[in-house]
Amino acid sequence: MSPSDRPPPIDRRQLVRNILTGVRLCWEAAPLGFVTILAMVALDSAIPAAVLLLSKLLVDRVVSGTGLTAALLAIVVGLGLASALERAAGAIRGHWQDLFSQRVQQTAQMRFLRQASTIDLGHMDRPEFHDHMERAGDIVWRGSDLTQTCIGLAGNLFSLAGMFGLLLTIQPLLVLLSLLSVAPSFLLQRGANRRLFEFWYGWTPLERERNYVRRLLSDTRWVKEMRAFQLADHLLGRYRELFERHLALMAGLYRSANRAALVGAALGGVALAGAYLVMARPGPRHLTAGDLTASIGAIAAIAGQVGLISMSMLVLDQHARFLDSFFTFLGTAPLIRVPAEPRRLPDLAGARIEFRNVTFRYPKSTAPVLDGVDLTIEPGQLLALVGANGAGKTTLVQLLLRLYDPESGAVLVGGVDLRDVDPAELRARVGVLFQDYGMYELGLRDSVRFGRVDRPADDGEILGYLRAARADELLGQLPRGLDSNIGKLFEGGHDLSTGQWQRVALARLLYRSADVWVLDEPTASLDPEAEAAVFAELRRHLRGRTGIVISHRFSTVRVADQIAVIERGRLQELGSHAELVAAGGRYAELFELQAAGYR
Repeated sequence: MSPSDRPPPIDRRQLVRNILTGVRLCWEAAPLGFVTILAMVALDSAIPAAVLLLSKLLVDRVVSGTGLTAALLAIVVGLGLASALERAAGAIRGHWQDLFSQRVQQTAQMRFLRQASTIDLGHMDRPEFHDHMERAGDIVWRGSDLTQTCIGLAGNLFSLAGMFGLLLTIQPLLVLLSLLSVAPSFLLQRGANRRLFEFWYGWTPLERERNYVRRLLSDTRWVKEMRAFQLADHLLGRYRELFERHLALMAGLYRSANRAALVGAALGGVALAGAYLVMARPGPRHLTAGDLTASIGAIAAIAGQVGLISMSMLVLDQHARFLDSFFTFLGTAPLIRVPAEPRRLPDLAGARIEFRNVTFRYPKSTAPVLDGVDLTIEPGQLLALVGANGAGKTTLVQLLLRLYDPESGAVLVGGVDLRDVDPAELRARVGVLFQDYGMYELGLRDSVRFGRVDRPADDGEILGYLRAARADELLGQLPRGLDSNIGKLFEGGHDLSTGQWQRVALARLLYRSADVWVLDEPTASLDPEAEAAVFAELRRHLRGRTGIVISHRFSTVRVADQIAVIERGRLQELGSHAELVAAGGRYAELFELQAAGYR
């Protein structure tokens, strides 16, 4: 692991804050479970000391030969009840802990997913952020474990206090020797715990790669190419290599931990032998048989309790360090700021859209993807963006949606700078069909209704938009109509062709009924006849709205009111199809190249 892969240092105060935040998360998720488990642990912790005390009294009375007295019967009954209570409490506590953990994990998972689903795209463009998010998503279960460890630690301390109190009444020196028997292991294991965390932190990028290779081998999206290119053996070898590296590093860590455990156990054994020597050595204070029985049991219990306490403290330290990634992820600052007093957007359908001297570069990119772009889209106008891949066309759309903010310049709608508006309001009034549109393998109704989930589903409207997108033919193939599952992910699902998926996505855009429409390669998967029909339908529905279409098909873009040619992040040409062809520039060259293919 290189130094750059090491986790950032975390001071003690931060660890304590993480622990308290984790406990608060659990309390908010399941307060009843929290209190119930705490009460059960308190009861559980009081039983061992009570059992030892009763055992001491029992042995002393039996040795004294007093016979079967009422006091002796009370001791025996007390031991039986304590044993029964301990067993029952353990089983019930296990059930409550399971329910508690499920509730807390769900709460933590929901917070993680909410943040992951709203995080700004600028963060997603950085590989190190994906490592950060992977760590956060992998530890959502640690909140419940941390709290239960805290509760268990409190119980161990309570039980330990009872044992110490018992030993102090018999021989105070035994308390010190019992502590010395576990101290070496505790101190040595702290270093092993730190090294384990550093390993886990540094391994995250390679673990992400291993998970990605696993998805390539098992996900249906890549199954055809895996077979056609015969990639299975190569990728399996890569997966195996990553696993073997992981295993070798883990084995090295465990060898180090084992050595520490052996040394700690040896040193602790010396202190434990000293405790037994104290009990065996004759002296002025005679230990009764009950004292010896209770002392031996208490020393063993103290060793166990201190061992549990030391492990709990190590686990708390580990959880607190791991949870730092989770809480830091939840606290990720947005890149797209919502103004304290956002301005209201005008009616987008009647508003001019302007890109004024816009320059933008993606994180860690040296060259700008947009460089001083000036572009105006009039209300109700259909603008087509053409140009080579990577020229900056989709980036303009992302700036219009405020998925990013420009590095310099401004994007305005109706004269309002988009940096002054709430991005949620802006996006609610724009409909987008991305080139990598979503294929939702759920019911057909949901796949269309996702265009605007805040309005009640209207099956007649959904069917109308499916017909407008030339996707109504699907209904004849699906036995349950709109209730049919599409895709093969779930039982009873029906797979669709690429063109059919795109038509469903078009229906989803139509259902959104937005003020501004953005279409990125809207008919790329359709045959020419379907493309002509669909685009005619889109023009009809677009009437009165502003539209932006990105396409490499000039049969599509030629019907636009204005065509903008983007080259290397700059606006090279702007005009109607006829004007640009007459100008004989870059657009005319591209149009002629494509037209020549049909001659």
